[in-house]
Amino acid sequence: MSAKYKLIVDEIERDILDGKYNSIGKLPTEEELVATYGVSRTTVRKAIGILSSKGYIYQVQGSGIFIRESILKGYISLETLKGFTRDFPNREIESKVINIEVIQADEKLARKMKCDIGTNVYYVKRLRIIDGNTFSMEYSYYNKDIIPYLNEEIAKSSIYSYILDDLKLNIGFADKLIYADKMDEESAKYLGLAMDDPALVIDNTVFLNNGNIFEVSKVIHNYKHAKLLKLATF
Repeated sequence: MSAKYKLIVDEIERDILDGKYNSIGKLPTEEELVATYGVSRTTVRKAIGILSSKGYIYQVQGSGIFIRESILKGYISLETLKGFTRDFPNREIESKVINIEVIQADEKLARKMKCDIGTNVYYVKRLRIIDGNTFSMEYSYYNKDIIPYLNEEIAKSSIYSYILDDLKLNIGFADKLIYADKMDEESAKYLGLAMDDPALVIDNTVFLNNGNIFEVSKVIHNYKHAKLLKLATF
């Protein structure tokens, strides 16, 4: 079972990203959080410290715990792996599945996924649409030994919610390589852009908390709509 402070961090982080505190721009007081979660002040302060170090909040002595306004603008957050539903609350998000199939990992893919050559892998190609605007093309690979089943219905919804809630796996962390490139012909077609238009690309390697890689992906974003946010502290 996770430590209490981690559960508090997860819940407050979820509430912040869901916009619960948008209207007031600050968290409840330490005393109110102690009462809400039934924990010690030390536990609450540890959770607040983590949220502060992650860049979600800042404290003003005598005034309270404030939420950083920059996280409320609907950017793609590089802080979490929660997905578009958290990055873009109250927005219409659609996932159009272009292709889903089982393939065998070749040498290059096996090296990236730290699996054996010939391992069965789900290959998922999705177009992500936000408020009717083509936003990104995703080319994702999931190790079938870890993610034993995927279908179009799951891919049209939330693959990560399925992994967490149905498979009961714990997603840990990701390596993200971010770079600029030019649109290839296929991605440009789906995103409504021209070949060789600029592209914002993120290569992801995603791990469970036990260190096993379950996904590698390339996400090509529409430069007209995608903006990234990395919260930083001194």
